[in-house]
Amino acid sequence: MLLTKKEKELLIRVLKKEKHRIFGVKENKQAVNELLDKLEQNYRNETVNKVKQTKL
Repeated sequence: MLLTKKEKELLIRVLKKEKHRIFGVKENKQAVNELLDKLEQNYRNETVNKVKQTKL
């Protein structure tokens, strides 16, 4: 499943809220942190990996 940039931003926001939730399940917090890290890294890579065409 491919996610658009807006969908990734929305997921990152939701996961950050879940991460800071006081009454959450401990096992779930580790999974949330891992998924948040992966999505943030993927989001950063998206902007870095854009290749511009050379003018040659």
